[in-house]
Amino acid sequence: MPELPEVEANRRLLIPLAGHRVTAVHLPDPTSVRPALSTKSKDAGGAERLTALVGQVADVPTRKGKRLGWTFGPHGLLAHLGMTGRFVVADAEPRWAKVGITFDDGRTVWFVDPRRFGCVVPVDAAKVSAALSQGLGPDALDDPQSGAQLAARFVTPRAIKVALLDQDRLAGMGNIHAVEALWRAHLHPDTRCVDLDAKAWDALAAAITTQLHHGLDLVAADGIAYLSDGVITNPFEVYGRAGEACRRCGGRIQGEVRAGRSTFWCPDCQPQRA
Repeated sequence: MPELPEVEANRRLLIPLAGHRVTAVHLPDPTSVRPALSTKSKDAGGAERLTALVGQVADVPTRKGKRLGWTFGPHGLLAHLGMTGRFVVADAEPRWAKVGITFDDGRTVWFVDPRRFGCVVPVDAAKVSAALSQGLGPDALDDPQSGAQLAARFVTPRAIKVALLDQDRLAGMGNIHAVEALWRAHLHPDTRCVDLDAKAWDALAAAITTQLHHGLDLVAADGIAYLSDGVITNPFEVYGRAGEACRRCGGRIQGEVRAGRSTFWCPDCQPQRA
């Protein structure tokens, strides 16, 4: 599933279109236009609302966590990439295109989604900011938390790996980057949040920031590909490397499922705390 770095990369892709006027809207798959940011929501006539974008000028897109927002005068769009959604700029309609927007300079941006879990949601521009933030904690990239701030937000007996995926505590952290950040911080994923001391929280705060910026670098360089789609090169330190040697200490990386999500760690340099 696209995580914060991929969503931010999509936002940056759209920035050059700001200031340009919409000349046409294309709907190869109207079912991807939904009334809410949910894979379970169904189209409720929202596709017709996209035609209102024609003639409007695009603003700079915004992001909160894994959500994207884009306003066009009085109109707005919310976007959720789902598992495989992304925006691409292309002259011809690409495979799996769901929605396209053509601008006055001839460029067309397409929302493409092979697995159809993503969606776009037409809303009033005045509602975009609130809709992006609803139910979310501070943004893990744009509003980096100190160790003390993280400790205050994660007062729970839950395992730190599981808690990091709570978007109401910290928006944008996904499974892969949570695994990688814990490795950087030398923290075992099963450690309870209430058992972490100030030093551990400081290490995790720094690791989250470092990992997300590293993720952005990976996206900018070559894109983060989905490991489940037969990708040969794994760009991560521990994620997807069960049974391999840890690049930091040489220990044998372990992998198990935690709360329904694949989790990886090195038991030698990420020891379980008593």
